Amino acid sequence: MRDNGSIVQKAMRSNKEASRCLQTIAEAQAGFFTAKQAQSAGFSSSSHTYHVREGNWAREYRGIYRLRSSPAVLRPELARWHLWSMNRDGRPQGVYNYFTALDLYLMPETRPLDRHPDLHMTVPTSFRRSGATPEGLALHYADLPESDIAARTGYRLTTPLRTMLDLAAANAISREALSKALLQIAERGLITRGQIKSARIPEVSRLQLEALLEWKKR
Repeated sequence: MRDNGSIVQKAMRSNKEASRCLQTIAEAQAGFFTAKQAQSAGFSSSSHTYHVREGNWAREYRGIYRLRSSPAVLRPELARWHLWSMNRDGRPQGVYNYFTALDLYLMPETRPLDRHPDLHMTVPTSFRRSGATPEGLALHYADLPESDIAARTGYRLTTPLRTMLDLAAANAISREALSKALLQIAERGLITRGQIKSARIPEVSRLQLEALLEWKKR
């Protein structure tokens, strides 16, 4: 005959372990997690609605949740869409780039590119999603090497050097604005002349960046 008390204790212990596991996952993702990650932590799919209704979780998008107990973050949408870009293996594919990456490097002191409200995300050329791309998210397709990617809590973005190279190649902003942005990045020590000289980039790109650094001084 089963001991009901033991069954209850085991269930409580299991729930606590699942909660601890989910907390660990969410902490590394700015408080966000996916339905699949919740299941891997020990929460059955049938319990998700319950946790939303009880106020434990906040439903942020289809299959994406946030722990309400997690501290607020400045840009929650970055973690949200980073998880949206997950492939079937549960690995996020998106990397913020272009104006978005530059904005993140220059934040919070200055936001010179607020006229570009969309979030720019680079995904692999093989990236496919059955549903529509979330509103306000602009996708670019390229196979980025890991050396061009930097990590922050809850999302990834292109390195300062790759960000500036892509912005320069896109011809989306004036040379004056691009030069000003590059100087601000350099003043923060995020890009140095030595890095530009030693970077494995086409010579024309190297000369372009060096010219932008010199152009503002004229």
